[in-house]
Amino acid sequence: MKRSASLALSFLLLIAVALSGSAAAQSQDRDHPTPIKSSEIEGELDASGNEYFYSFLAGPGELTLTVDVKSSTGQALLNFELLDSKAAAAIICCEFAQANEDGESARNMKSVKLGKRQLVVLHVTVGKSGRGTYRVRLSGAVAVEKPAQG
Repeated sequence: MKRSASLALSFLLLIAVALSGSAAAQSQDRDHPTPIKSSEIEGELDASGNEYFYSFLAGPGELTLTVDVKSSTGQALLNFELLDSKAAAAIICCEFAQANEDGESARNMKSVKLGKRQLVVLHVTVGKSGRGTYRVRLSGAVAVEKPAQG
């Protein structure tokens, strides 16, 4: 009996640690963005108006952001902008992707040319109405940290 209770407690602890790690994966601090470890970011459109900040190396050359949103309820909106490494000094681009009705999907692709290799910040803002999901894909002149293979 003690062994099964201990096993159950260990399992619950493992789940709690896993969930806390995924919750911390999105920085809401402009000065301490989350380093991107993949060429894709996925999230929930929960009508919260929350802002998230991610950093990655990009350039020289053309960087393309492909942003997909899918509405589950109402109008699902995601604003996104690419900033220089100071996260406020210069906006490289500013766009949005919006799905207007339940079950609708929308895509916005934005390409920018970067003259040098530099740290950039991706700032996304979840809309304050509707619910759904989003995915941001980075391609072209981008370098993201790859998680260790084990």
